[in-house]
Amino acid sequence: MAQSQVPYPYQPPQLQAIRGSISEPRFATYLAKGGNHEEYAMALYLYNARVAKAFLYPLNVAEVTLRNAIDSILVGRFGPDWHQDAAFRDQTLTPEGLATLDKAMQRAGQNAPRDQVVATLTFDFWSNLFRSEYGALWRTTVNIAFPHLQHGESRRDIQNLVRPINAFRNRVAHHEPILDMNVTDIHAKIVRLIELRCTETAAWMKHHSTLSAVVRSRPRQDGSTANTLAAKLDASFVSVTPETVLKDLLEHVDEKHQAIICLDNAGRPSAAFTPVDAILFITSRAKEVGGLIDLHDHKVSDLIADAGIAERWAQLSDASPIALAVKELQKPRIQVLVGIDASSGKATGAILRAHRRY
Repeated sequence: MAQSQVPYPYQPPQLQAIRGSISEPRFATYLAKGGNHEEYAMALYLYNARVAKAFLYPLNVAEVTLRNAIDSILVGRFGPDWHQDAAFRDQTLTPEGLATLDKAMQRAGQNAPRDQVVATLTFDFWSNLFRSEYGALWRTTVNIAFPHLQHGESRRDIQNLVRPINAFRNRVAHHEPILDMNVTDIHAKIVRLIELRCTETAAWMKHHSTLSAVVRSRPRQDGSTANTLAAKLDASFVSVTPETVLKDLLEHVDEKHQAIICLDNAGRPSAAFTPVDAILFITSRAKEVGGLIDLHDHKVSDLIADAGIAERWAQLSDASPIALAVKELQKPRIQVLVGIDASSGKATGAILRAHRRY
């Protein structure tokens, strides 16, 4: 789909006909991004379609895994016909949720079995079940549905994954542009959601996902592939874990190692910051006690929790065009951009906003 080894012979009548079918308002988005160059805009349109196609399989696995996980909890709590159970319908669901369920039951047909209703319900329905209104539903069951949640993670963490995945899915389903979206971050969220339910399924999905290859095919106006983030990344970053004490951290920081990346057990970035962030944290703690502090008493997790690090870093596939990386670094609060391998999600390098290596 949307890819051919043979260049398409665009001629003015063909371009006019295709633009008419796509519609001028829709094509205008790509034309603007293509600098008013028609053939380049067509190439961007096709690239957008290839990226959307590459997500069909990951989104399929994520949606099916999510709804089956929720279904198992609802069966355990409300019985095999939970969609007809009065306690679920009248005491658990919000009015909007109940309306969505009833529409799905109507589409599935009178007396349709539960599995058919489950398949008919929208991703919006499943996603909305993790809103705060349903906190009571997940208080004792979220770790059953998602057995690989880490200590301290909760329903809110599932919601924070499902909500952007759902919004992205809707854009893909409605054929909207996703050119400027951080698609590798969405892919990582999909992987994480599936992992929380089943690590084997997540590994299977990652193995067969084609997104990494597709993002490398983003076209340039001259017909070649764009320069990628990988060429600009600094691989000499300092890697830490949430348990690393600040004393050990500072021993590894010097003028050649300025980016600090906090990694999880799989080597994937969970935060990124700079020595300045560490110094500001230490200074703040010293002021609180009116003197020096013992750096062995403070961990990287303390710094991350205290310094608002979550809003100051971003991650992007190292195969992404450098132009997309620049756009990330130009966001007001972003100080560190971490490059990741699209297949494994592991960090491959970093760029500091201050260094302007791009």
